[in-house]
Amino acid sequence: MLTKGAVEDLIFAHLSRGRGEGRAMPAARKVPELRKKVFLSDLELRGLYRPGSRTVTVPADAILSPLSVDWLDYDGVEVLRA
Repeated sequence: MLTKGAVEDLIFAHLSRGRGEGRAMPAARKVPELRKKVFLSDLELRGLYRPGSRTVTVPADAILSPLSVDWLDYDGVEVLRA
């Protein structure tokens, strides 16, 4: 019977075949568009937001977390992409 660890090792060995180094390639190297994107979590966006302001400025290529979009919409804050 195979244990969970043994199954993970088999899957990793199969997926890492042909890479030479035996380790997974970072996602940014696999998909070049990921290097350009910035993900902003709720906590990070709250750091950018100034209380009393009706706008918050984020990078043009930023991806906003669904939670942050919800509270921005609820509070009537407009997102400006720079």
